[in-house]
Amino acid sequence: MTTRLGYDVSIWEEIRFVVYRKTHNLLGKTQKEISNDRSLAEFQRERVVPWQLREIMAQRAEGWVQRLYEACCDAYKGRDKALSADFDRAVWAYCIEPFIMGEKPLRSDDYTVSPLLELLFCAVGSPPEMRLFLRVSQKDCCLGVRRQVYETWYDKLHHLAPRINEAVAAMGRANEMEARAMRIARGLPPEPPTQLPTADQAAPLVQPAPTPAPQPIPEASSAALLTSPASPQVQNETVIEQESITKGDTPSQSGGVQEAAWEAIEIEFLSDERVQIRNGANSETRNYAEFGFADGRNENPNQAWKILRALAAEGVIRNEREVGLPWPKVEKQIQEIRKILRKHFGISADPVPFVKDLGYKACFKIGLGRSFHT
Repeated sequence: MTTRLGYDVSIWEEIRFVVYRKTHNLLGKTQKEISNDRSLAEFQRERVVPWQLREIMAQRAEGWVQRLYEACCDAYKGRDKALSADFDRAVWAYCIEPFIMGEKPLRSDDYTVSPLLELLFCAVGSPPEMRLFLRVSQKDCCLGVRRQVYETWYDKLHHLAPRINEAVAAMGRANEMEARAMRIARGLPPEPPTQLPTADQAAPLVQPAPTPAPQPIPEASSAALLTSPASPQVQNETVIEQESITKGDTPSQSGGVQEAAWEAIEIEFLSDERVQIRNGANSETRNYAEFGFADGRNENPNQAWKILRALAAEGVIRNEREVGLPWPKVEKQIQEIRKILRKHFGISADPVPFVKDLGYKACFKIGLGRSFHT
């Protein structure tokens, strides 16, 4: 029989009035601090919210929630009580979560919004008197920062490991499984050998079955792939592996099995229509059509390109609200992105796996360049 961890309201009832008294003017004081914050003001004038402003807002929001949490801690310790996991969960349920996500009337015209979101609107450059002119990019930025703060404090006050650790571990396990599957499909052992056989070793790595005479390896390929001679079977497998990777239109890859890893790939959006692609020492720029993301009906950027750009902006696709599409269509476009990237780079592993409790996250580096916002 399992016991569900709940939220002890009696803890909150002990400190509720003290916390209300200490934080009664918190919203007004913080709004004044925002209006005098020079770091925020420096980036508020941009037409599209720059990433620097989002970073500043995220740090400021962490500080606002921390201030509220410390008020709760001081009130509880003032009653000679020791902080505990039960205390943290109660504070989350009855104080921190309503501050971040609750809907409270903040003005006489029945305008309701969470206190944190109201502060974020002010921080992004949209105080109450200018709220009618709130731009889409400003709203999206505020909602993104609020979601980030929510996840951080939920994990912290429930004493959970940071979600990024789980995501990294899941991607590592997925990459290991992909590597094992690729080796098994090619007839190799599931685990790579610790050392390639040398010329003076009597037995090859794998005992070859009777096969036709091996085809010779071009000198340029053999020099790039192996530094010492190996058995004929290992050479044949290397040729097959190289041909499967370099076949097709793969200009960003310089050839060679060792380079076939998503960790070496970096895609940076220079504008709405052009990206810079880096694969190790190789670099090139391509527009959406050259990359394979053109809509065949009108030659405009297709929906997969827009999803890829959203992935570059957010780092992860968590839900349909972030991209404005129903989730089944999001999944379909992710499949199209996988197909195009695999064809372009010649890497069979999944470039955009789905990570549980996180969303779709790229195995390669992707982001928006500085020129994207100019």
